Amino acid sequence: MSKLYKKVEQFINNSFIKAGREDSIKHFERTVYWIEQLKPNADEALLISGIAHDIERAFHGDWVKGSIEQGVLRKHQELSAKEITKFLEKEKIKKDVIERVAMLISHHEEGGNEDQNILKDADCVSYFENQALRHVKTWQQKGKNKEQIKNKFDYTFNKITSKKAESIAQPMYEQALRSLE
Repeated sequence: MSKLYKKVEQFINNSFIKAGREDSIKHFERTVYWIEQLKPNADEALLISGIAHDIERAFHGDWVKGSIEQGVLRKHQELSAKEITKFLEKEKIKKDVIERVAMLISHHEEGGNEDQNILKDADCVSYFENQALRHVKTWQQKGKNKEQIKNKFDYTFNKITSKKAESIAQPMYEQALRSLE
């Protein structure tokens, strides 16, 4: 990994540790891993987007967690793009890299172009791999019923674009659904 990627990764890790959210870091690392599996020649901006796609949660909390509402997800994407842009500008990173990272992160929930879709798909796979089963327990404790949780799982799985990502996520998705029984 490049020097810039390592700087961003350290910023992400420090931000989530400071916020008391160390449990989120594995999701970001695995999102990058899945990007590399889906696009082995991924450029630095796409990898940075993978590690930083949810950075706003370190500064604004988990207000968006579990939501499938488009307006909420749009704000989450925009806030994440804004937070990483501030960091990259402070580090005096080239404008074209900053713009590409912001463009990717600002569409990581919905996708759009090829690389936005790869980021979205890697995020979804990492979600099922690292977070879905844990969310069953925490969401039930917060009063969400099984249908609400299933809707989140269905929504996340159904937004996957590539067949490769879908085939990777399928067994994890099915395991998450079984955990609701």
